[in-house]
Amino acid sequence: MPSLWALPNLLSFSRIVAAPILYVLVASGGRYGFLAAAVLFVAASLTDTLDGEIARRRHLVSPLGIYLDTTSDKILVAVLLIAITVAHLAPGWMAAVIIAREFLVTGLRSYAAALGIIIPAGGWGKAKALITIIALFLVLLEGDARQGGLLSRNALPGSLLVSTVGPFTLAVWALLIAVIWTLGSGAEYIREAIPLLTHSRPVVISGSAGDP
Repeated sequence: MPSLWALPNLLSFSRIVAAPILYVLVASGGRYGFLAAAVLFVAASLTDTLDGEIARRRHLVSPLGIYLDTTSDKILVAVLLIAITVAHLAPGWMAAVIIAREFLVTGLRSYAAALGIIIPAGGWGKAKALITIIALFLVLLEGDARQGGLLSRNALPGSLLVSTVGPFTLAVWALLIAVIWTLGSGAEYIREAIPLLTHSRPVVISGSAGDP
């Protein structure tokens, strides 16, 4: 059993540590806070790929590692969503929908785990994580342009990020796509969980333990 101090677990834990730092950088509204948050967010997102690769190659996969991996992802995204809402860069309801989906799926996974059952992640779920990361990165870049950081709102690409298309900016439209994908993946997950909720002795569903 790999220890808590195994490299994959430390990489996962680093995302939990990064979450409050991201919140402070975004909510404080400093000139270069959004740019620093964007760099930190990309670095933290990369550890999500690294920890899994290292765990598999070094045979360090463990229940603790899986827990830290999935939990740290949810904490990182949820805290950043709250931060950009506080900074008035995105509508609060978008953050609420994504976070509510995470609670719902986590509850279903916990229920399934208590029954010794794994629900596989579907196609919507596998794409959801990447779409959300890209959308949040664009929102942070928009914040940098609005704050007069590295990107200028008077020149490309800053001017493109701060300009509106209909009711939203480009970054918020990307976040709306992430919201739609999140709802789709949540619905797909619920569909897979229906046998658990409607049968007294559910049939085991095989598949990946991951929840993108």
